[in-house]
Amino acid sequence: MATSGSALTRSFDDMDDSFEISFCRDKVEAGHRRYLPLLNALTIAQELILPVFREADQRATHYRAKYQQVSLGAVGMGLLAVMLGIWEISPLPAWLHFSTLHLTILEGSAAAVCLIFILLGTIFKPKNNWLLARYRAENLRLLKFKTLADPRLWCENGGAMDASGETPADHVRADVRATVRSFEGLVYEDVKERAAHGVIPDVSEIHCPESCEEALHEIIHYYCGKRLSTQMDYLTAKSEEDEKSGVLSSLLTNIFFFVSFGLVLFHVTLESVHPDDPLGRGLVLGAVLLPALVAGVRTYRASREFERNALRHRATLHSLEGLNVEMGKAKNLAKKFRIARACELILEFDSSEFMRLLREVEWYG
Repeated sequence: MATSGSALTRSFDDMDDSFEISFCRDKVEAGHRRYLPLLNALTIAQELILPVFREADQRATHYRAKYQQVSLGAVGMGLLAVMLGIWEISPLPAWLHFSTLHLTILEGSAAAVCLIFILLGTIFKPKNNWLLARYRAENLRLLKFKTLADPRLWCENGGAMDASGETPADHVRADVRATVRSFEGLVYEDVKERAAHGVIPDVSEIHCPESCEEALHEIIHYYCGKRLSTQMDYLTAKSEEDEKSGVLSSLLTNIFFFVSFGLVLFHVTLESVHPDDPLGRGLVLGAVLLPALVAGVRTYRASREFERNALRHRATLHSLEGLNVEMGKAKNLAKKFRIARACELILEFDSSEFMRLLREVEWYG
């Protein structure tokens, strides 16, 4: 699932088909009718899905940044207030002594700023708005590639008109428009409820008419390049990014913990040799403050879920890589479309898992 918006995700765009539509149109105008089904599907997606997707994607990017700012602000200011409180009540050597009034003012200021961040998160709900917009965007992405595999668009002649004078492509367009509207009408409570639902696979048979064989090969070729390869490249880059972020924050917690433990040992040793050494009080203060700092870093890590997201990306990537190998081995079109359907199912699972994971994370960590 490409959670678009950052510089990373913008480089893995599988939604904008301006170039592909121009290419297919030129081919059709030159008499290559096998490109017509792909052209019809991409045109529907470009006109009906892409504008709404872009709006949802931009909103998701905006609210994700706001959520991270509010979360980091609340955690950081709360941590500072706790550390100042510990400093205030700890016995300090003269060289570490500060006015109690000054420490109280700083502690109160940090607590007040923390409260402001909490109120901002409670009132404006950036996490809820982020997940709602991301749910819309990812389901619109799934809708695009579901439309691509709709058999009603496979005929090179566009299909016969029905009694109302509409072609199969017209019916697909109407269905897509209705689905897009349903996504636009969602609220966060709908997303929260759907996150608890499973994904239901499509087990219907896939029949590939021999008369459409060339057109279907073009659709599969497009899918492998635009969707499958793009998603695998994205998952590779995103998993590496999350792993690096997780390793750094994990390293900090380990360093702070063991330094705190070392300060305790140093203090015990110092007290046994020089019981009244003022340095001992400073060591005790450091040993007490560092665990508080560890708790703050852990809270930050919990609000980002670095390791879980990295594992989720790796698992999805492994599945797609296996299906990509099978796609290369497949000799008949029906099997290729079944593999493409399986890929979309994997990506839908990934999107649902993302929603379940982030839904349970408190916005303040």
